[in-house]
Amino acid sequence: MSNLSRRAALLALAAFASMASAAVAGAEPPTPGPNSWAAHGAAPLKSVETIVIDAPPEKVWAVVGDFAHYDWLPGVKSVEASGGNEPEKAKRKLLMADGGAVEETLVRWEAERMTIAWHRDHDDVKRLPAINYMTHVTVKPTGEGKSLAEWKGRFYRGHPFNDPPPGLDDDTALVAVTALHRAGLAALKARVEGR
Repeated sequence: MSNLSRRAALLALAAFASMASAAVAGAEPPTPGPNSWAAHGAAPLKSVETIVIDAPPEKVWAVVGDFAHYDWLPGVKSVEASGGNEPEKAKRKLLMADGGAVEETLVRWEAERMTIAWHRDHDDVKRLPAINYMTHVTVKPTGEGKSLAEWKGRFYRGHPFNDPPPGLDDDTALVAVTALHRAGLAALKARVEGR
């Protein structure tokens, strides 16, 4: 048994013993609160979206795999980038049409697997009501000269603690990130297919 398992077992035993002794003494055991099972805050969320693109995977990867040139994303006016496609060194700042900016770091780039991953360096829940956003885009062949692009993200709702306010809850974060992925895939398809 690991130290962590031993500690968890001892804590559970101590909690049970205190409740049992309170019951024997005639006292009421403590009543758990409405969120007592979620004592550690938000759970991670995930969004996975796909789209078929009428182009071979190599052509799609040429766009997806170029971390410094994501100016085709909706709402992006231009991109400032450094570090090429080297994980943990490549950084970019998406300069948005509304005057804002989103800073990101490349964490994975595998040309042979046609997969790229990055995370946002700073959370801005007004722009995206999610925190700790990390995303992967992968390109796969589907046959007949077409490709399947998959965009998936892992994140937490905008409010990391229990009882989030409206707009920073799980549902809002999931809807916003899913919409972001769908819009990104639609823009990728349009860019690659020349529409």
